[in-house]
Amino acid sequence: MRISSISKLLVVLCWLPLALCVTKREAYVTIQNNTPDTISGASISHKYSDNYKNQAEFSDLPPGFKSPVIHRVEYNTGALTLGRDWWLITYHRKQAGSVRPNQLLMWYSDPTNFRSIIDFLEKAAPALIKTAIKAAKGSNPALLPAAKVAQIVSKAMCKVLFNEESTSGFKQHILRDEDAGEITTIIINADNTITFKSPSGTSKTVTSTKWVEAEHA
Repeated sequence: MRISSISKLLVVLCWLPLALCVTKREAYVTIQNNTPDTISGASISHKYSDNYKNQAEFSDLPPGFKSPVIHRVEYNTGALTLGRDWWLITYHRKQAGSVRPNQLLMWYSDPTNFRSIIDFLEKAAPALIKTAIKAAKGSNPALLPAAKVAQIVSKAMCKVLFNEESTSGFKQHILRDEDAGEITTIIINADNTITFKSPSGTSKTVTSTKWVEAEHA
């Protein structure tokens, strides 16, 4: 028993200097709308490997404006960190042709055109969206306006993607030491590409679209 205890102590002492090489960091994110339309709803899902998961929602962002709301994300830095930052963005533009009867057009970041994202959303999202919209309507028999539905759908999508363990289809944008305590701006461009702008650098990705079942006015 004594030898076992000494062995465990030696292991701890050997690994302690290595553990000190890993530092938990916090940064902040916000969204900038560079499209010509109001973004009625948007969501961010951020995952740092298996260590941290963060989600954020935004609404009613006029064209040319940056949201004053910022959200915290967590990540690690250090010589021995193996994790990566993975991101998935969804949003809705209030534009002509972006609404069908009981449907809403959703844009989502799609760096590799992974069908698995769509397969997952088609399987998991509809029931969650229906429940969220029903709860928002409450006892009011009137249908919700489309803008409000866009906010609900974005939040529901964010929740679905946040709870999914896979990062398949997520965009990699690494946060570094110099991003700690600073703001990373996620820019939705007029051509529906997305730019991640951090003090440490910039990343870009394309988007795809999907019609989402959503009861609205």
